[in-house]
Amino acid sequence: MKKSLVALATLAATAAFAQSSVTITGIMDANYQSLDFFGQKINQVGQSGARTTTFKFIGTEDLGGGTSANFQFEVQPSIIAGDANASLLGGNTKTGAGGASGVTYGQAANPSGLVGKGESFVGLKDNTYGEVKAGTVNTNTFKAFAALSQLGTGIGSGYDSGMIFTAITRLESSASYDTPVWNGLSAGIQKGFGNDNKFGTTTTQYQVRNTVTDYGLNYSNGPLSLKYANRNEQAFTTGVITTTRWIGGIYDAGVAKVTLGTGAVKTDNAATDATQSIASVSVPFMGSYRFIAQQGSVKYTAGAPAGSAQNGNKNKIMGLALEKDLSKRTFVYLRSENVTLGAADLTAIYSNGALLSSQAAGGNTKRTNTAVGISHQF
Repeated sequence: MKKSLVALATLAATAAFAQSSVTITGIMDANYQSLDFFGQKINQVGQSGARTTTFKFIGTEDLGGGTSANFQFEVQPSIIAGDANASLLGGNTKTGAGGASGVTYGQAANPSGLVGKGESFVGLKDNTYGEVKAGTVNTNTFKAFAALSQLGTGIGSGYDSGMIFTAITRLESSASYDTPVWNGLSAGIQKGFGNDNKFGTTTTQYQVRNTVTDYGLNYSNGPLSLKYANRNEQAFTTGVITTTRWIGGIYDAGVAKVTLGTGAVKTDNAATDATQSIASVSVPFMGSYRFIAQQGSVKYTAGAPAGSAQNGNKNKIMGLALEKDLSKRTFVYLRSENVTLGAADLTAIYSNGALLSSQAAGGNTKRTNTAVGISHQF
């Protein structure tokens, strides 16, 4: 009898344990790059050229009745150097683009509290009522951009480069709610409680958490997906509200996937207003190959980085990629990007510690990057 009770207790404990799990997953991505950074040529080994190098610890517990408790802790380590965590040129800083100052390319971000520098949260999910998360959560604005960018946030995408698209990836000290999917339609809302230092910026101004409200709408029906996101950020120091919007669609015809999107950044004092666009196409061929072409631009309509003289000019990027699958989890890639800065303030961009030359209005300053790499998911 005692053996039976022990056996039953052991079985019950095993069953209870089986209802919860912790998974370690992630991506390792490294590449060899050849860069021309405003005339400064560099060859180096970089990372995250196609996908972000990351480790994720994901936990879930089945609470019954279609409800589960979930957590995630994401770490984005450097695998190339102790002070490098980007695919951009190390040892260079910039100001102007987007109004931030003191950004150092090639260095790990230094925001307060972001220990892992990735999306980390704990929450509850219900099949009927949706999901809530609390912690450092990815924004709906980022999810919309990531869906529209077939080059992700890597080389050629223009994302988080400080030259094309603004880093709007995640919010510290935030809570979010995502609805379940109803007939292809879903929505999400997120609140940043005195948050958002736009990780990657190290100035005192951006260590202060601004207040952010971010929401998104999604629709999916067969090959068509539509995305809309809106983000309102109120500056802690000035009270100025900056609104960032993205809207676009993805159509997957099998033989090719096409995405089109447009966005806008507006401040209520018109200090920095801009329109954004992105278009991309991905074509699979010969079974294991993909060709991707993507173009993006930002046109300043007020308060351009170099001042009013640059209003009406564009910063543009053209990205190309050739990828070959080696397995379901590993592929090799060739990527290139060509950035043209028609609205940039070179007197605020540093190269090896020295300010670059002044740029006349409408000037076309080039930045190129070509990389060969491998990306593995585990």
